[in-house]
Amino acid sequence: MKVTILRGISGSGKTTWAKKNAPNATIVSTDNFYIVDGVYTYDINKLEENHRKAFRLHLDSLAAGKEWIVVDNTNVHAWEYSPYVLAAGAYGYDVELLTFECSVEVSMSRKQLVAEDKLRNISETFIRETERMPRKFKGINKIIKC
Repeated sequence: MKVTILRGISGSGKTTWAKKNAPNATIVSTDNFYIVDGVYTYDINKLEENHRKAFRLHLDSLAAGKEWIVVDNTNVHAWEYSPYVLAAGAYGYDVELLTFECSVEVSMSRKQLVAEDKLRNISETFIRETERMPRKFKGINKIIKC
């Protein structure tokens, strides 16, 4: 049993990777809770609630013994993905982190859900956080170039 945790800025290819490489996996994505009648409708006021829903889905999937769980969130900071890693480990799952390295320009050409200046700030933080990744997580991390 395996958990794959995707990390990357908006538009870096996480969801595309999941659709292509993990079609039978259980997908845990905060974005899925913004889909209303088939339309993605982002609401900043629901961000915390939707992240809680995603983590509960992850825990429920672990408890149900799902074969492969893919967590498809930006996971910029270690504090964002570490609960997923630790919970999966507690259930005996193998865990891998896939870090999608992608320029802001490429991300913007693919998807424009985030303003460019904000995406640049997120990207800078993402790069710093990846460089400072705790040793525990570096051992399970793999870089994917977009």
